[in-house]
Amino acid sequence: MRKLLSFEKLRDESGGVLAFVAIFMVVLLGITAIVIDGGRLYTEKSKLQKALDAAVLAGAQGLRTSETSAREIAKDISEKNSFKVIDSEITFPSNSIKATKQVIVPMTFAKVIGINDTTISATAIAKVAPLTKASGIAPIVIEKDNIPDATILNCGSTNPGDLQGNCGYLKSTEGNLRDALLNGATYEVGKTVFTDPGGSVGQVEQAIDGVEGIIAKDATKPHCQSPDIADNTCARVITVVVIDDWVDVDGKNVTGKSELKVAGFASYWIDRYEDKKLYGKFIKMIAPGEIGTGTGIGDYALFGVKLVE
Repeated sequence: MRKLLSFEKLRDESGGVLAFVAIFMVVLLGITAIVIDGGRLYTEKSKLQKALDAAVLAGAQGLRTSETSAREIAKDISEKNSFKVIDSEITFPSNSIKATKQVIVPMTFAKVIGINDTTISATAIAKVAPLTKASGIAPIVIEKDNIPDATILNCGSTNPGDLQGNCGYLKSTEGNLRDALLNGATYEVGKTVFTDPGGSVGQVEQAIDGVEGIIAKDATKPHCQSPDIADNTCARVITVVVIDDWVDVDGKNVTGKSELKVAGFASYWIDRYEDKKLYGKFIKMIAPGEIGTGTGIGDYALFGVKLVE
């Protein structure tokens, strides 16, 4: 009888089952930690990356003014997205703004396997460069040597006297001159455009001072009333085509309908249309479009922004 009892005791596996259950629970919690805490890490990483992307894209707008301006804008935008960057996390590689940040994310289930928190990091770089192709460009031409000082954007003020009736307008494929001034067209650096002889006084006047003209469109926008604070949400901020000089692609002075090569773009705040002259003031601006790798026409060009990392 004693031998039989001893044999039964040897077959008692209740303790082994408990040990197996304990091991299984640890494994189950580990898998749970991977799924739940891993998902949380992925979400937080995505939020951090998006916050930095938004910060550098906005901060790059300020690079046209100063690095200080760019830094403050980036800090403000990142804070609004719940991941505020500090000064040491923002640097300025060539013509770019870079933000790098690390964040400690506390774990929940992973604490069971000894992981209390995990560090995630992200980096974003936005580059500013002259636009090489853009839409919404007004069919007006200005020589690069007249930027930024010229204040009259048409007719004899910035053009040589032998242009035979040209007033600095381009032939638009987007309709008449009035519509082209209001809506703009697409132009590309290095491509050619044709001049449109004549002053087109009536059409220009309608586009600028008409009931539905660009000045009327900005009547209720206080920030659009001054070139110092106007931005690309203002109708009276226009972008014009920049050329090297008033010499056509064949090396001859412009006469009548001539073919010119686009050198770049520049932005102007339109002041008024008076005595058949269009008055404006150059402003530094960043706008949507394709950017290149060079400097284009220099610091006075219309710039664009692109995420490069």
